[in-house]
Amino acid sequence: MLIKYYGFVIHSFNHKPVTMKKAFTSLLLISIAYHLFANDSITWLDKNIVMKKLSAKAWLIQSSYSCNGQLDCNHLLIADTRDIVLVNTPATDSLTNILIQGVEKKFHRKITRVIVSHFHDDSSGGLKVTTKHGIISYSLDKTRDMLKPQHVTIDQVFSDSLVIPLQTVQLNLFYPGAGHSADNIVTWLPEEKILFGGCLMKSMNAMDKGNIKDADLKAWPVTVQKVRNKFSDAKVVIPGHGAIGDAGIFDHTIDLVKMN
Repeated sequence: MLIKYYGFVIHSFNHKPVTMKKAFTSLLLISIAYHLFANDSITWLDKNIVMKKLSAKAWLIQSSYSCNGQLDCNHLLIADTRDIVLVNTPATDSLTNILIQGVEKKFHRKITRVIVSHFHDDSSGGLKVTTKHGIISYSLDKTRDMLKPQHVTIDQVFSDSLVIPLQTVQLNLFYPGAGHSADNIVTWLPEEKILFGGCLMKSMNAMDKGNIKDADLKAWPVTVQKVRNKFSDAKVVIPGHGAIGDAGIFDHTIDLVKMN
């Protein structure tokens, strides 16, 4: 029998009688795993929000779009020595408040900046809350314009690319063209080789294009190919929804978008 904790194999037994020494060792290993993985690598902020450590400075955050406990939206958190940067807010004010408070409790510091990958509410829905907290927002100029009817403001915009230098790492924002939406951007962490593709990218377990209400289906595969060419050395690729993966997400997305 295998004993697993968060996908890690802790110990194995055959069907022979288990000695006290083995049983104690297994319990000790489970306890160690709990402290290593549950307390550090995985943090539940709420039943609708969980944080999973990707690297020394990067965390994947997953939130529920409709507050039903189904974690279906991806976000990225970068924690440097002074700045804490959030890529994409949760879809609602309440979830965004929970996230902000949970991050502050965990790191004993506040989120200082937020990056918006496109204008849909699974990326920008909590911007009014982040503004109230004094968090500086960044987006494409197109995104700012699309959000104006919702009376949402963006502090800093760009039209093609933008480098945000932090204390020990930098964030590269890049607009490759239209796809899932006319304004979708990607965020690149060159030191970590992590790419947040947002809804421009589809998870490897995605079987369809998803929401295409504002999509440019003709441009989408061309845009993803641009991203693939520019960030071919990506080790982690984070789509807007579903499981994260590696550079294989690029080709999977292109294949999905080209399907009739």
